[in-house]
Amino acid sequence: MTTPAPATADPPRRGFSAPLDLAASDVRRTIVRLAFPTVAGLSINALHHAVNAVFVGMISAHALAAITLVFPLLIVVAAVGEGLGVGAATTIGRLLGKGALGRASVTASTVLALAVPIGVAMTILILLLRRPLLVLFGATTETWPMAETYLGIMAFGTTLSLLQILSDFVAIAEGNTRFSMWTLIGGFTLNIALDPILIFGFDLGVAGAAFATVLSQLVVLAAYAAYFQGRQGRVRVAARLTRVRLRILLPVVTMGLPTTLASIVTSVAFAMVYRQAGAFGGDAAIAGLGIALRLSTLGSLPLLGFTLGAQPAISFAWGAGNHDRVLAAIRFTLMATSAFAIAYGLAMMLFAASIARLFTTDPAVQTPAVDAIVAIHAAFLLIAPRMVVLVLLQAMGQARRAALVNLAPQGYLLIPLLVVLPPWFGLNGIVASLVIATALTSVLAIALLVPILRDLRHGRMASLAPQAS
Repeated sequence: MTTPAPATADPPRRGFSAPLDLAASDVRRTIVRLAFPTVAGLSINALHHAVNAVFVGMISAHALAAITLVFPLLIVVAAVGEGLGVGAATTIGRLLGKGALGRASVTASTVLALAVPIGVAMTILILLLRRPLLVLFGATTETWPMAETYLGIMAFGTTLSLLQILSDFVAIAEGNTRFSMWTLIGGFTLNIALDPILIFGFDLGVAGAAFATVLSQLVVLAAYAAYFQGRQGRVRVAARLTRVRLRILLPVVTMGLPTTLASIVTSVAFAMVYRQAGAFGGDAAIAGLGIALRLSTLGSLPLLGFTLGAQPAISFAWGAGNHDRVLAAIRFTLMATSAFAIAYGLAMMLFAASIARLFTTDPAVQTPAVDAIVAIHAAFLLIAPRMVVLVLLQAMGQARRAALVNLAPQGYLLIPLLVVLPPWFGLNGIVASLVIATALTSVLAIALLVPILRDLRHGRMASLAPQAS
């Protein structure tokens, strides 16, 4: 017999900004209600990056290449926020499953407070190192001035980015994916409205795109400040609840570190990709690969959104010791994400040429873009098991296995391939490296997922690693 989920200690308010009941009997319905807003929000976020690239592409191919070169550094900033956010969200979810609302509130408040000094330190580092970093990433005389301008402005938004990411994860962890969705939609709408005004109306170029992003972040954070101040959710966030203690931060860091490392490794890998693309095909190859990778992100973020939406339900059920609910949640999540991955991957492959023309009219950019879109999305068809098993391992507190999966596709599988294949096969070798690494990671994920599902099916939760909280 499974252990029933405990009742929440502090029932949430009803209405637009109220969290959902993570202990509701129908786990599939709960996951859909949690996941749909997260999918919508992150899809909007992905669409924002794609539309932003379209506006910048209207300036020139060099401008598009310039912001593409900066992208790896922005990944590093997001990596810190996502790592802390994932660690906090899984910890908060398990604590809520145990009925420990006070500890969950202390965890959320402490993590958000740490975002400010971390963000300031990262801003200083980026400003001090931006020139050698852009040289490392392959900036040319044409892209250098625009890349340095764009990065300089975005660096000042580092703390805002961290606070926004962490606020999203706290809201998601307590089951309030709807509020996260509406803040992302509002931020996107404002950003896209400001892009043409600042880029073309005020003739600011790539600087206008950066200013639009920073201004939209300020508005989103104002919404979250009102949300936490008004105590609209289950978890309390306040300065008086901040406790910089090892027992509070250790589970957060333990579970979040693999995500941070994976994103940083991704940044390194992307820097290698763009540098090699520049060596073999110049700015046109960089821009073309950038289009393909942005489209891959456009597809992976809805998948990430669905798994992030399912994560509160999975973490809550794991914390409550309900293995039947964990199993049902994982099966449903795997089915839904696999269906989307196959549909999106096939659509990108079939309409690659038409999609590439939306980003650029330059044939020199379109050719490598189409080839990369087709190849990368062939591997995208198999991406779902990796994303699902990662969320499950995080919910269970299995930090080492989570790191094994998280670091594979852009880390220890991709980087060696990028060293070996491009010198032999040029630009095709870069694309092949991306495809092979993604496919091998899917095989690894399936190999890890199958025995876990078997143990859950037979009620053997004790055979699995204990949660890290």
